[in-house]
Amino acid sequence: MPVKMEQGAYEAAQTVRRAVFMEEQGYRNEFDDIDVDDRCVHLAAFDGDVPIGCARIFPSELEPDCETAPGRWIFGRLAVMPASRKGGLGSQLLAECERIVKDRGGRELHLHAQCQAQGFYDKNGYELYGEIGYDEGEPHQWMMKRL
Repeated sequence: MPVKMEQGAYEAAQTVRRAVFMEEQGYRNEFDDIDVDDRCVHLAAFDGDVPIGCARIFPSELEPDCETAPGRWIFGRLAVMPASRKGGLGSQLLAECERIVKDRGGRELHLHAQCQAQGFYDKNGYELYGEIGYDEGEPHQWMMKRL
């Protein structure tokens, strides 16, 4: 399936995030002030005109739970619709976000991964650090990769 990716596709990302995080996983507080900050980049993947995946990246100074440093960016809200999983789309979205961060002078990418998803990020070159924390009762842990 040919997939196109678009930066700045917040409305499409909202559709995917609502379906995956809220309807499927039961999260309530899916959207925050970071989403509407001009420094936040929303990336969405489409099959034709249908949004099937998304992610967001932003400079570390927007994340209250991560130490800020020059060249440090935060990745998150990676979501892929159920029918589009297991085909590598998550890794494609992650790689495209890494490319965007590098193009903007970023040197490292951090993320707060659901513990059940750590294997995915490990395969993509991310390393664990810090202690496990909880987001809406779900265990998460910080991971990072130098770009």
